[in-house]
Amino acid sequence: MISVIVPVYNVEAYLEKCLDSIIAQTYTDLEIMLVDDGSTDRCGEICDQYAKLDHRIRVFHTENHGLSAARNVGLDHALGQYIGFVDSDDWIEPNMYEALFHLTEQTNADIATCRFYYEYQNKTLESLGPRKQLMFEGDDVLRTYIFDQSICQDSWNNLFKAELFQNVRYPEGRNFEDYFIKPPLLQKAKRMVYTPSCLLHYRNRQNSLSNIHTLKNNVDFWLVFRERFDMLSSISDEYYRMSLEQAIAAIGRMWRWYASYSGKEKQQAKMWLDEMQRFSDLHFNEIVRGTTYSRGAKITCILAKCKNPLLFRGLYWATQAYRNHKIRVQKYFP
Repeated sequence: MISVIVPVYNVEAYLEKCLDSIIAQTYTDLEIMLVDDGSTDRCGEICDQYAKLDHRIRVFHTENHGLSAARNVGLDHALGQYIGFVDSDDWIEPNMYEALFHLTEQTNADIATCRFYYEYQNKTLESLGPRKQLMFEGDDVLRTYIFDQSICQDSWNNLFKAELFQNVRYPEGRNFEDYFIKPPLLQKAKRMVYTPSCLLHYRNRQNSLSNIHTLKNNVDFWLVFRERFDMLSSISDEYYRMSLEQAIAAIGRMWRWYASYSGKEKQQAKMWLDEMQRFSDLHFNEIVRGTTYSRGAKITCILAKCKNPLLFRGLYWATQAYRNHKIRVQKYFP
């Protein structure tokens, strides 16, 4: 059995399409777990209505504690041998879980992962990723996640063996929860299989957490990669370099959006910026003078010493303008 965990919060406009796509799965041995995370719209009522229509649906009504807490409720009560996650504003292809389940059975993999569609208001795009089926074993499971941003970055386009979540839970109260939980899960996995099939529709909304640059979001983003550096840097020189670059990039992100913070947020940001500065100073010489680090990491370290957010903001917009110009040139003058 597959336990499909669906955290639900104030998405009544999208929820029925999501639930219809799960109910219609060609793989029918499902436990569909709807965790109503204190919704203030009709989501709770919709969940209860669907539970009356399909005996496989279990509904949990909780106070609002966030996505991680809702997923953890599902994990704490899941009975399946496999775990899948679907966000309540997305929807899935009819054969998603059948395809991923058969992949795990055929290859004895602990995780099966797939590509997906980005759903924008006026267009649909396919996610990046290799166009052939791939298998990863041993250290290559974690290595692929760290070094290839197109494979297995989120929770909702995967099927996990439930045993991977033993003693592993999502970090409550933090955003970017997938980035926190993935390294320990992948370190436990012996084998991961990847299919190029696009099996899920990810709805890209302007008010989603990934598109909002509040102080909390940027602090949580920093904590992800600061803790990842602590976890991975001792494995090898390669992991050390990559995890350090990612932590430095998180510092740049914090400074880049500093000007958009409220006055209160700017006061709260000082503690975090001081922590980031200590980290950057500690690694300044090896990054700036080293030959293996990117130009972006070197520039971020140098600009961080200036403590001037306008420099970061100006560099960001200049880089964006350059990228857009390069795309236009490539498009019209191939």
